[in-house]
Amino acid sequence: MNDQMPRWSGADPLAKIRSLKQQAPEGGQQQELLAIPEKPLAKWENQDPIATVIPDTPLFHLARGLDYTVPVRLVKKVQPGCLVSVKIGDQLAHGWVETIRPGQPTQKRLRPISRVLSPYPLVSAASFELADQVASRYAGNLSQILTHAIPPRRAGIEKEFFASESENSPVENKPQVTAGLNASFAKAEPLIANYLSGKELLESLGKAKACKVVWSALPEPDKSAPFRQISQLVASSLNGPGSVLCLFPTGQLAKDFSSYWKNNAPAGAPSALEYHFELGANERYRSFLKCRFNQPRLVVGTRSAVFAPLKKVSLVLIWDEGAESYQEKSAPYWHVRQVGMLRAGNEKCSLILGSFSRSPQAQALVMSSWAHELTPRKHQVQLPKIYTPEYEDRDDPTIGRVGLSSTALQFLHNALEHGPVLIQSPRKGGRLGLSCANCLAPLRCPQCFGRVQQVREEFICNSCGHHFQFRCSRCGGQVTRAAARGNTRISEELGAAFPKMPVINCDADNPLQRISAEPALVVSTAEQEPVADGGYAGALLLDTGMLLSLDQIWTAEEALRRWANAAAKVAPGGGVMLSGDPGRRLALTFKQRAFSQWASQELQERAEVGIPPTAVLATIRADQLTLRKIQEVADFADAQVIGPSQIGEQFQLLVRSRLDKGEVLRQELQRIQAVASRKKWDSLKVQVDPLEL
Repeated sequence: MNDQMPRWSGADPLAKIRSLKQQAPEGGQQQELLAIPEKPLAKWENQDPIATVIPDTPLFHLARGLDYTVPVRLVKKVQPGCLVSVKIGDQLAHGWVETIRPGQPTQKRLRPISRVLSPYPLVSAASFELADQVASRYAGNLSQILTHAIPPRRAGIEKEFFASESENSPVENKPQVTAGLNASFAKAEPLIANYLSGKELLESLGKAKACKVVWSALPEPDKSAPFRQISQLVASSLNGPGSVLCLFPTGQLAKDFSSYWKNNAPAGAPSALEYHFELGANERYRSFLKCRFNQPRLVVGTRSAVFAPLKKVSLVLIWDEGAESYQEKSAPYWHVRQVGMLRAGNEKCSLILGSFSRSPQAQALVMSSWAHELTPRKHQVQLPKIYTPEYEDRDDPTIGRVGLSSTALQFLHNALEHGPVLIQSPRKGGRLGLSCANCLAPLRCPQCFGRVQQVREEFICNSCGHHFQFRCSRCGGQVTRAAARGNTRISEELGAAFPKMPVINCDADNPLQRISAEPALVVSTAEQEPVADGGYAGALLLDTGMLLSLDQIWTAEEALRRWANAAAKVAPGGGVMLSGDPGRRLALTFKQRAFSQWASQELQERAEVGIPPTAVLATIRADQLTLRKIQEVADFADAQVIGPSQIGEQFQLLVRSRLDKGEVLRQELQRIQAVASRKKWDSLKVQVDPLEL
């Protein structure tokens, strides 16, 4: 049943008037809707060239580009891609020159460019095109994307870089020796050539044929990622004329791969150029300049490096494509996977999305035939055995009654006979989510009523840091119970259970990159697990149901990704044990390593309710008055509108459309944001394909 009002079959003649509709002026101030003059204004006889500048401004309706004249004194300095300073109102703003056209008469007098900050073409035409496509895909504007793609300018680094360029020919421009690259990595197990269709992929990369691949990688327990296999893919692609762009979810992984390449690539091989935030502002800008003007053959970076301005790209490889860090946290909330797809289409280059598991988004590319699978042969290498005792051994009376069940303790005891054991904790800290064990009253800080955690025998407030002794105000009890335990508490329990065994604690505040092969208990939070020499003898994944208790669409795929990454650090012949309540479906998926089958079923379930990536979905968050104004001016003819509903102090509107109508919806969202910016409505947050659902 169609509950939409009948609409014109053609263009709505009142659309322009409705776009200007607004409520009565507030505060007695006259706002927009100026009277149309009786006679058109005379044209301004302009002779100076006109530059379209993309200003770096938060005003949405201005950030899509403004015209400025190029005064005679700056004609020789201004060129497309350079950084200039322009006036918007009474303030100066930085901006990038997108295009320059010959002088011509204009309806209105244009302001001149105030100053040239950098005369060099920092932004190429290809970068402008990619940024514009990303802005359209995520209903943003060009300025937002350029801010993410181009690091802040460092004048001293820029001056030093171009001074050295004029004196000496850059090393990266000299032809690099690529012969023998394949042979140097061909003996490193596991071999990409042994995968199903692996040889064909390597041959296509060597001949610079564009390939789109979703890669299910085999583990390399002694490495923090499958660097040997990644090197084989990179080496094959470097036989062609283009550059290779390798992206990792963290700066540490990028540095680790750069170090691995340096130590294992043959003499004369292209060096890896690092391009990530951990380099610092100066070195990051230097890496950007090298990408723009030197054409390095191999660039290794993180999220924003997907925009690296390389002249010719032959391969974009994104490792651990489902990682949360690939999602930009500021507007317009783009994802590296989608940007890589757009770049592969623009530059006709190869794209490889690799991981140990499989995200529904990557599986959708396979099911739509946009990409092909690269999967290992059955029994190609020996993989760790996976145990799910909560489903296989119901006779253990300690399951769910104590911190570590006797089954889990026995698993640790057996694994320690062969080497170190990894214990993955979903949270950091001590005992969390505390309540009175007698009356179940939640435990709160007596000073600020904040949440409390227990570290050893102390109760500490997470908000104000207050230390205190617990006594229940309701029943007087002094014993507490916890909904969850952090890595600190788990380390204490293991230290008591294994008094002669060293216990190593790792988290974001206490990172550790590598440990020896000596037996030890390594307690680590997710994504912070160190690598063991030769791999771990076993891995115990605790409280596996905690992440799944969050009411978000991404929890299941994130849980499988974390488990798979931890299991990849276990040596062949070792074991991985799930503890907690992950649910039968996910436990069997992980045990059988049926990640693609799970992702296919997940896509079918999402298609039934219209959740990305099977549909286009956008959230609009603002206060109630702003949402009411948006509903008055918006035209969601081919979309379903849900809400508004209250989310905290704000209100949210959901707008959903079919995939083939997605472009129309995104254009309307861009228009709405421009109207809201021009009319100075309160803050507005628009996100396309959000994860937080």
